[in-house]
Amino acid sequence: MGRRSPPPASLFEKLPKSRRPRSSSTSLRVPAPVTEQPDLLDWSPPLTHLAAADVEASFLDPAGFRPPAGEAFVYHLTDAGTARSFVRDGLPLTDGLMFRTAVNLAEDLADVSAAGEMGVVRVRRRLIQPWLTEDRQDGRPCYVLGPQASSQTP
Repeated sequence: MGRRSPPPASLFEKLPKSRRPRSSSTSLRVPAPVTEQPDLLDWSPPLTHLAAADVEASFLDPAGFRPPAGEAFVYHLTDAGTARSFVRDGLPLTDGLMFRTAVNLAEDLADVSAAGEMGVVRVRRRLIQPWLTEDRQDGRPCYVLGPQASSQTP
C-alpha cells in the first residue's frame, strides 16, 4: 500500500483552552442613548403654492379698477395671461410675487401705459398674511409673498 500523508494540522491548536475571567467593570455596559428617529411616513412636503380657491383669488381688468374702501384685499399687477393662470392654478410661493394695497395699485396703474394688456390678481389679505413680508418698491409700501410663513400679525 501507498504511504499516506499525515492529517493536516488544526488551525486552532494554539488557542487557549479556557478564557480568562473578565473584570467586573467590563461586564456592565452602558446602553447607547436612544435617539428618536422621525416618522418618515408622517412627513409632508414643503408648501410651494397657495390654491386660488383658498385665497379667494380673482381676476380684475385694470382699466375699470377703482380702489375700494378698506384694506381687505391686496393686489398683484402682471400681464393678463399670467394673472389668469394665477387665478386658475394658484399663487406660487417661490416667485416672490409683489402685492400692493388698492391705493398703491391705483397709483401704479396711473403710471402704466399698456393697461389693456395687464391683469390684476385680487386676493383676500388675511388668507395670505402669514406668507407676506412688508417691503418697499419705488418708494411705496408693498408686500412680498414668500415660502416661509412670517411671524407678523395682521
